Amino acid sequence: MLDRHCFIPMYREGQGGGSMNEYNRRLMSRRLGLACALLAAACSAPAPKAENRPAPAFELPELNGGTLSLASLKGKVVVLDFWATWCGPCIREIPDYAEFWRKNQPRGIEVVGVVVDSGEPQEIQDFIREYRIPYRQVLGNDQLQAQYGVNQGYPTTFVIDRQGVIRWKGLGSPPAKFKKLQETVDAALAS
Repeated sequence: MLDRHCFIPMYREGQGGGSMNEYNRRLMSRRLGLACALLAAACSAPAPKAENRPAPAFELPELNGGTLSLASLKGKVVVLDFWATWCGPCIREIPDYAEFWRKNQPRGIEVVGVVVDSGEPQEIQDFIREYRIPYRQVLGNDQLQAQYGVNQGYPTTFVIDRQGVIRWKGLGSPPAKFKKLQETVDAALAS
């Protein structure tokens, strides 16, 4: 019999005129374990990785007025975080980003939030005010997301070195994200 929900062959006692022997029990246990392992691997966030490619140029509207271009940040280490106001992990990271920004801003590090898929600018400004986000925010678009390869969800974070090269891409909000982010920024400052 095939269970429609998980597509693992199932044997039910009393069907087929016999009982499941020990071999079949172990086989079923192995299949179930493999299915659980595959499911866990599919649901976990990919590990952050080094990119080492030029960061795509941009010029985007800032939520507090004016525009921000990547060229205007040349010579600084930039943390570019793609996020959305409806994204739970993004919202949970706001205090960590605020602390990270306060600690690193005097060192010449720019933290820039790229807000995407989040409504009208006034709604986003209200959200930023409510959550007291201290670092710069720009309005992102589909083109920029495609250029940066933001296609696996939010938040997606990049570290861009002083020469404009992407040194790290982080997907999601794993527990060690800000430790890795700090290490990457420190290495970019040292180079």
